[in-house]
Amino acid sequence: MMLAQNSPALVGTLAALFGLTWFGLLVICVWLRRELGVVREALKGTSGERLEPLLRDHLRSKERLESQWERTSGRLEDMERWALGTVGGVGMVRYDAFDEVGGEQSFALAFQNERGDGVVINSISGREQVRVYCKATRAGKCEQTLTPEEEEAIRIARSRSPTGPSA
Repeated sequence: MMLAQNSPALVGTLAALFGLTWFGLLVICVWLRRELGVVREALKGTSGERLEPLLRDHLRSKERLESQWERTSGRLEDMERWALGTVGGVGMVRYDAFDEVGGEQSFALAFQNERGDGVVINSISGREQVRVYCKATRAGKCEQTLTPEEEEAIRIARSRSPTGPSA
């Protein structure tokens, strides 16, 4: 019985809640529509086109650049390994090998790479003859005895290589 007496009040309350809910949903829909418009405007490019295709193009470009970077860095590593074996420094010392021959016609000439590997060529000039000697070096050292001029030529060559003496 009580339900029958309160029924119009209950129906009114439920109708009011239902109306408020619909009003709230309407407000949310209007707000979302406005926000969606803001988002759509933000996703337009500078000339009015959609930003999504631009972003896809940008990602493709980024992937292409990353692939090129990997290839380029690999080639750079190969070139660096190759460069370690090339002549990076040259040193020359001129001197008089004999008292009777002047003009510093004798010389020691060293070609060295980054690791100190290379050769030293020594040309000794006398009045009657010229002798040429060639000695191999590893890490700036030589199995044969080096003359002071040859040692100086190697020192000069090592100091002129791009990274300087490594030993």
